[in-house]
Amino acid sequence: MNRPIVSTPLGRRGTAIRVFRWVVRLFWLAVFGAIAAVCGFAGLIAYYGRDLPDVQNLRDYRPAQTTRIVDRRGRLIGEIFTERRTVIPSSDIPNVMVVSVLAAEDANFYAHAGLDYRGIVRAILRDVATGRAAQGASTITQQVVKVLLLNSERSLARKVRELVLARRIEQTMTKEEILALYLNVINFGDGRYGIEEASQYYFGKHARDLTLAEASLLAGLPQSPTRLNPFHNLEGAQRRQRYVLGQLESKLATHFSNHLTLADIQRARDTTLTLADPHRSRSAAPEIMDMVRRDLRSIVGDDAFRRGGFRVETSIDLELTERSREAMRQQLERIDIRQGYRGPLALPRPPRRGGVVSPLPELPALRTGRSYPAEVTGTDDDEGRIDLDIGGHRAYARIRDLVRANPTSLPASAFAPQGARVQVSIDVLGDGDVPSRARLEMGPEGAVVVIDPRTRGIRVLIGGSTTSVGFNRASQAHRQPGSTFKAFVYAAALRSRRFTAASLVTPEDIAADSLVTRVPDADEVVEPVRIRRALARSLNPVAVHLLLALGAEPVIGVAREAGITSPLDPNPALALGASEVTPLELVNAYTTFAAGGRFEAPHYIDRILGPDGRAVPLPARPASRQVFTPAESFMVTSLLRGVVEEGTATSAQNLHRPVVGKTGTSNEARDTWFVGYTPQTVAGIWVGFDDHRPLGRREEGAKSALPVFIDVIRAAEGERGTLGFPLPAGIDLARIDPHTGLLAPPDMADAIDEMFLSGTAPTTYAEVAVPVVDADASVPSEVAPGESPPNPTPQAPTLTTPGPTATP
Repeated sequence: MNRPIVSTPLGRRGTAIRVFRWVVRLFWLAVFGAIAAVCGFAGLIAYYGRDLPDVQNLRDYRPAQTTRIVDRRGRLIGEIFTERRTVIPSSDIPNVMVVSVLAAEDANFYAHAGLDYRGIVRAILRDVATGRAAQGASTITQQVVKVLLLNSERSLARKVRELVLARRIEQTMTKEEILALYLNVINFGDGRYGIEEASQYYFGKHARDLTLAEASLLAGLPQSPTRLNPFHNLEGAQRRQRYVLGQLESKLATHFSNHLTLADIQRARDTTLTLADPHRSRSAAPEIMDMVRRDLRSIVGDDAFRRGGFRVETSIDLELTERSREAMRQQLERIDIRQGYRGPLALPRPPRRGGVVSPLPELPALRTGRSYPAEVTGTDDDEGRIDLDIGGHRAYARIRDLVRANPTSLPASAFAPQGARVQVSIDVLGDGDVPSRARLEMGPEGAVVVIDPRTRGIRVLIGGSTTSVGFNRASQAHRQPGSTFKAFVYAAALRSRRFTAASLVTPEDIAADSLVTRVPDADEVVEPVRIRRALARSLNPVAVHLLLALGAEPVIGVAREAGITSPLDPNPALALGASEVTPLELVNAYTTFAAGGRFEAPHYIDRILGPDGRAVPLPARPASRQVFTPAESFMVTSLLRGVVEEGTATSAQNLHRPVVGKTGTSNEARDTWFVGYTPQTVAGIWVGFDDHRPLGRREEGAKSALPVFIDVIRAAEGERGTLGFPLPAGIDLARIDPHTGLLAPPDMADAIDEMFLSGTAPTTYAEVAVPVVDADASVPSEVAPGESPPNPTPQAPTLTTPGPTATP
């Protein structure tokens, strides 16, 4: 028989004892579990804490920075970087940026010791549960660890190392140091690292000048720099900005009351932000950028060059460079129109009826900077691509690069029909199945060099009409200078003291030189011509006659002393500019005359400041030297003035200032030049085809190059000129007979003033027809030419005493 169980005091007590025992057991189990967890965690920390980076190095951390190249007025020319970053001190980080970043990333930054423990535990449990690294809350200190001390691997081991390093950083560095480090290294999108780069890129200002509205937008970007880039996703960036401002408002009383007010936050919400032009940093002087990369690396070494942070101050005038390139572009377009160098391309015509067009010759290899005939094999209008065959090699060109040749914006298929032939240059060589990138050579190209004769600083160096990186014609193209080389021939003649500006060259002199009679235009000298007028009219026979009379070596010596470094062939054609030179060296050689006979190598780097703000020692420049006397240089300037006053460059008179120079045109106008100067500016212009094709019918230096020179001088100096060229000692002035070059009698009606190097003025008077009275007639008769008048009483000419300056 079953009895009901009746509770007794003893039964209740036994149950309590059993419960107590289980509680004690669970307690000790918890204690031992906690101890085991602590020991395990300590062991985990000890295990993964081995061989970690030394956080002390963060105090001396020198991240890669942006190197900036600026012009003579401090305007940015361009940047060099591996990571686009500019490190700034914490004093330059504005308070609005600090509070915005804290609101966005780590509001308790100043309260914690580097770790958000609840977030860490949550992240670790999630990692264990999922078997992979999941996202967890990270403090700013942890983010510094991620960026600077660890890789981007997602693993439990890396997470533990991050925790260890975060604590060590907090024990080693101050909060201000950690925050400044974070704001100088974090990615803000589009390859901009650090708040200074972000501020410059997105708002065109220094970080210290940011407003709360701007700072709150930037503070939201590090969460996802690519997705939230305001240039590509303005709505997303503004949504994140509103979140940051909301965080500021919600934590205003507890965290930010000492820094902001509600009115400040509301004002930031109401502000409509204006972003900077993202393309403004494209260099207007790619030629200079290439030269800086080469020379800076040579000066500071590869390692320092990669780390960057330099400021390269140059002699370049960025505004003048931009205006000079525009002047060049406009002139090239005028030549395109005159000569028909525009698309669309035409199909080649068979050599005769029923014939076929010969295929292009096969080429073993292509080279960059070289020009080749090519055939169009196809087009792609969607990509704006023209496919080419260059002697068996595949290449392509972009229709967008043909703005000059395609003014009506034809699509690729309409501009370049299949089978059309065109001359191209190689910009980038292909590799394997990758075709080469080519550029269609539809029209001519040009170069501009401008040098300050007082400092020898290069103000403009333009190697092409566009700002795309490529062949720098200003410093790399070797071209025939044509008649611009005659300046050195005439300089050698004056220096020899055998010739003066008044010396005559006669047709008989030309006929006596058998070599001269074979030069182009040998029949130009049909009457005696003075040296001054011969240079003004650019008479080839006179230049060759002078070279033959002097010998080639003195002429080469003068050119070398002035600054020509390219090889010069010592033959009569040298006088006509047959030996090739670069525009840069030719302009610098003319600068020697403009500088009073003082030679100095041109330069474009004035100063380099290192990342620490200290000046970097520059390589010693070759010492300047006086290679011509000031008087000799002034006489060359005087002769070149004749080219402007009565010669081939009379349109330069429109500049309304003292200006001298020389035109140059090689055979068939393959090269056209004008090189000239004022007292303040020396400039040289070259125009031609890269493949040495003739420029076109009736093109010459005065027509193709001189207009650019005029525009460049106006851009450099304004509409009106200044004082004339200083008149040095060693110059005498005499009145001469323009027909003979001898001293003019006092009463000669058409006598002219001429300048001479001291001691070289003529000492005899010209013979003139003098009226003689016949005793038996009332009408005077004339003495035959060449006879002396009775009892002549010639008088020495009166030499004028010029002021401190004179127009040569």
